Amino acid sequence: MKYRSRIRRGMTMSELLIVVVIAAIVFMLAIPKIAVTRDGAGRRAARSQLVAAFAATRSAALQKGKSASLALTSGTATVTVLTGLAGTEFTAWGPIDFTNTLGATIEALDGAATTISYNARGMLTPTPAGTLKYQLTVGTMKDTVCISTAGIIMPKGCKL
Repeated sequence: MKYRSRIRRGMTMSELLIVVVIAAIVFMLAIPKIAVTRDGAGRRAARSQLVAAFAATRSAALQKGKSASLALTSGTATVTVLTGLAGTEFTAWGPIDFTNTLGATIEALDGAATTISYNARGMLTPTPAGTLKYQLTVGTMKDTVCISTAGIIMPKGCKL
């Protein structure tokens, strides 16, 4: 008599259910880390964009030899420059939408101006009484960009 051995193919329902439960537990443990990583990346990107906006404003003023300004709202940044003999206004950079592209909001701290102007020599006009501070918020994470009274972007920690 020949006995045929049964070859088992596939998995039983209980084995499949155990795999699905383990995968769900691992996924639930990973979600908070993913959110923190995403917010951190958004905060760094927003800070880079805001620093670039200040740098673009200052360099446009120096390059054109005319006044340039940066207009900040809660979610956008726009750089405009005066050009030509008539002093027509030209949008050199932006508007960059921080809210929709990066999920960030911008807030002027300690009475900092929302429109920042640089003169032809790259200096802030009018000269502020102290350091200008702008806070970026992405999710639960916050970062601050500081501009000195001379119009120079300060490193993190707001100390030169």
